[in-house]
Amino acid sequence: MATSPASASSVVPANQLVARAAVSAFLGRYRGQTRVHTESDLRVFLRWCSDHGLDPLSAARVDIGRYVRWLQDVRRYQPSTVSRRLSVVVGFYRVCVIDAILEHSPADYVRRPTVPAESPTLGLGHLQFAPLSPPPGCRPTRTTSP
Repeated sequence: MATSPASASSVVPANQLVARAAVSAFLGRYRGQTRVHTESDLRVFLRWCSDHGLDPLSAARVDIGRYVRWLQDVRRYQPSTVSRRLSVVVGFYRVCVIDAILEHSPADYVRRPTVPAESPTLGLGHLQFAPLSPPPGCRPTRTTSP
């Protein structure tokens, strides 16, 4: 039985296989909507790496810092969004270290943007809403219409 040699386009480099395995191991920790959103955030980082000719498994701390600045300066994301996306990258590299794919995480010690404690979302805060809600155990009375 003769076998045909694999074409160059069907051969996947070893580093890409390792990166795919790392992504699968990381995303395997999540379920449902959390997985969907985490996958989306990680995909943005991996796409950024690809666009900048960077292998994610050979990234350095300075590269992660450049990614954060890109999120802030080019994409103009709010600090909370940048922080969330950076948390996904930090988690990805943490799993790579746990699984012995990397010796250390390049995302360690990357400065996170300052996120204000108060949400900029319009509406009442929990301290403003508390006086409006009935005390625990108290049922609202029903009114009957004539």
